[in-house]
Order: sequence, then C-alpha cells, then structure tokens
Amino acid sequence: MRRLLTVLVLALTVSCASTSSDAPRAHEHTFAFLRIGPKRGEITGEPLQELMKGHMANIGKLAGERALLVAGPMGQGNPEPELRGVFVFATAEVSQAQALCASDPSIAAGVLAAEVVPLRTQQDLRDQLERALAFEERRKADPSIPMMEGMSTYALLVADEGARASKALEPLRPERRIVFEGQFGGAREGQALFMLDVRTLSDADLLLAPMRGALGAHKLYPWFGSAELRR
Repeated sequence: MRRLLTVLVLALTVSCASTSSDAPRAHEHTFAFLRIGPKRGEITGEPLQELMKGHMANIGKLAGERALLVAGPMGQGNPEPELRGVFVFATAEVSQAQALCASDPSIAAGVLAAEVVPLRTQQDLRDQLERALAFEERRKADPSIPMMEGMSTYALLVADEGARASKALEPLRPERRIVFEGQFGGAREGQALFMLDVRTLSDADLLLAPMRGALGAHKLYPWFGSAELRR
C-alpha cells in the first residue's frame, strides 16, 4: 500500500510538472500608439518628407537590431485619423521603449507622438520578425520580388474589457482568425489587443457580427503590416 501511494505521488508530481512546462509562456513587450504630434502643422513640404524618410530608415535600423518587432501604419477607413500607426518593441521596459521612440526623427521633431504601454502576449513575435527580415534579404537579392508581397492588411481590435472580449472571441481561435493577441498594462491595464486576419473593416464587421454584443466597448482599426504575422 505504501509503495502504491509513493508511485501515485510521483506520477502526480510528474504530471503537474509536465502540465506546467507545457503551458504557454507569456512574452513581455511594449506597445506604442503613434499619433499626430504637436508640431505636425508647422512642418510641411520637403522638411516633412525628409522626416518621413528618417522615420522609415529608423524603423529598418531598429528592426535590424531586433529591438522593433512589429511596425505598421493604419489603413483606409481609420475611425481615429490622429492615430497613424503602431510599434511593438522587444523590451518590456517602458522607459527603454520611450527612448527607442525618441530615436525616430519624426517623433523627435514632434510630427508624431508616441503613447507607450506594456504588452503581454502568448505569441513570440521575434519569430515573425526573423522571417520578415529574411524576406527583405531575398527581395534585395532579387529585385523582381515586389515589396508588397511581404505586406498585408489586418484589423486591430482594442477592447476596454480585455477578459470579456477574449472570452467572446473564443470561436475565432480554432479558425486562427486571431493573428496575435495581448493584454495591455500601465495606463491601459485591463484593455486588450487582438489582431484579426481580415482584409478590410467590412470583413472584420462580418466576422465579429455574431459576437459583437458580447465584446463590450471596443474600437476597430484597419492596419497594414508584415505578411509574416499571418504565417
């Protein structure tokens, strides 16, 4: 009897350890909402174009350094025109992410402004960055590959009640219609982000129609980013 109890305890211990190790590991990142900055109206023409070139060059630099995992602008039909794009940084430190934002010439000049908050995801966004960088290398080696082949449209859903929205969106997970999702911290504690695998906001509306009433307060944004997020 004592031997049987010992075996059962050992089996339970191994089972619990296996369950714990198999559980998805959370990845700590930071998320930046990029909005029109206070100096946007004062800078136009060629100076603005140069700042935007610097903005794009800095995105490439930070991605190459593996500091910036995701970046992209809002698409057509954006319900919040002052929101221009988003960044997701590898670091979990808000202060470090703010410093990385400040390295962007357009943010430093006040053309854009960044709101940075913590973001916790179950997906490892570093994997898709490596694939996106590999695609860029292939495109450089073969100019016939169109740049747009590496890009795609999505919809970003920002829910005020993250836990409630997560439960409501459960039917979309088996179909892999949620590309990635995460919970915000800091000033947006309790809110959550869901990137949906759709091409337009109309597609998103159709997808969400059966569960719209259960989502709670939310906003839906058209977004343009790497096709590797879907893959």
